[in-house]
Amino acid sequence: MARAPVPPLAAATRRPIALALASATLLLLPFFVSLAFFVAWFALIPFFQSLSGQRWKTALAASLVWGLVYHGCLNYWLVPTIIDLGPFANTPTATMKVWAGIAFLALLLWQGLFALLFGGLAWRLLQQPITLWTVSGLAVSWLLVEWLRSLGPFGYPWGLMAATQIAFLPLAQTAAWVGSYGLGGLIVLVNGLGFLAWQRRQGRFLLAAFVLLACISVLGWLDWHRTAQQAKAAPKVTAAVVQGNFGKERWRPTVSWEELQQILMTHLRMSRQAAQKGAEVIVWSETALPWRLREDSRWGYGAAEVQRLAQRFQVALFVGAGDWQDARSYNACFVFAPKGWLHGEEVAYKMRLVPFGEYLPGRHLFPWLAQFLPQAPVETAPGTRFAALRLRWKGKEIRPAIVICFESLFAFHLRHLTNSVDANLVIILTNDSWFGATLAPVHHARIAILRAIELRRAVVRGAGTGISLIVAPTGEVKQIAPWNKQRLLIDSVPLMDHSSLYSRLGDLPFVGFALLLVLGLLLRHRFAAS
Repeated sequence: MARAPVPPLAAATRRPIALALASATLLLLPFFVSLAFFVAWFALIPFFQSLSGQRWKTALAASLVWGLVYHGCLNYWLVPTIIDLGPFANTPTATMKVWAGIAFLALLLWQGLFALLFGGLAWRLLQQPITLWTVSGLAVSWLLVEWLRSLGPFGYPWGLMAATQIAFLPLAQTAAWVGSYGLGGLIVLVNGLGFLAWQRRQGRFLLAAFVLLACISVLGWLDWHRTAQQAKAAPKVTAAVVQGNFGKERWRPTVSWEELQQILMTHLRMSRQAAQKGAEVIVWSETALPWRLREDSRWGYGAAEVQRLAQRFQVALFVGAGDWQDARSYNACFVFAPKGWLHGEEVAYKMRLVPFGEYLPGRHLFPWLAQFLPQAPVETAPGTRFAALRLRWKGKEIRPAIVICFESLFAFHLRHLTNSVDANLVIILTNDSWFGATLAPVHHARIAILRAIELRRAVVRGAGTGISLIVAPTGEVKQIAPWNKQRLLIDSVPLMDHSSLYSRLGDLPFVGFALLLVLGLLLRHRFAAS
């Protein structure tokens, strides 16, 4: 029986969709195999080809496929994570499976909108004769869209292009100059040059792409070693991370008192070991103690024991636990230090909360949502100001920028915090046990490396079940604790005062330039068409 002829429009659409699918697959590869970082340099060429010369409907379909595949694969872990929350939200597993599917679909649609936006901008730019201006427009369009993805209460900058380069530190140093969004734009610029070489069949544009990569990498290598020399000359402090490896089971409603005691005793024992090995600063994880350590200014179980350890061994401890003040629950990091060390505030609150995880957006406008959405028994309140504190002893001064879990995704948040408190050390507390044995803890840990490079600050990252890190201001990982293992990390870290270009300028100058360039190119196309 003869096959029915394929309609011309369907045949014309099939190839762009296949190219978009291939492009998304290529760009995903560095996230799953970090040594494949170089694939990101040409991964978008098939996507640009899928848009070039197409009708707008075909271009948007290709963009949507690209976005759904890319973000779907990067966020696959959301489904098992939500399903496993059933016992903690007092919701049957079958119900949580339904909610997991709804949440995953909603996330894909939300992130898909940004893929459509970039695809629409790229398609419009590619309708013009393809020149170096077009390539520049593609690069800054990517920068703009990644920046927009991080804004607002539903901002979610997961899977940034810059994260593909953490295995190639010479190029990753660019984040210290133009931030993660700028680094992503530069990688897209390289992709655009490759696309231009393919379109025109002219090797000079491919050569230009390699020269650009080589120049940036050489400059990055020089800046890397310059920063390493500055770090070598800076004052040092010996930092430790206690990875106690107590998973989400500690939040069970049926958890026993003996289990909670074991959590405290294990962290105290490992902290004593760290102090005996010379640690001066010891970092626990987010909610390392899964209870309210303080309630309406009254200290609870464990506080006295932690303070005694700090005083006896002359160490400062950063302890993640709950705080209850004025009928509000806070996700907090408490700072315990010997008498006379601590100046300023003794607690930092998480300010950027996970929507639908730690709080319900729109609860006051739509109170009926709380009646059927699964949620935490007690909603977390956001902190309202940056915690300014100092630790001074023996001629040393630590000015920490403390961020908790989800906050570390937002480069501008940590930059603002670092500048506001004049931080010379970044401390990240997180609890990634909710992710389970997925790649989410790996992807989350990569972000700490980018933050170190962007701000030129050492980062000490305490993760309850991994992946804990001690990162140099150059992005070099000095110590790492693997997933789901009990580990103690100790290393010397510099207290840097030198500011990076990105730390001084932030994102707005680059975003402003990108916006002007895109608008100029689009207007030029419109006037040329008329």
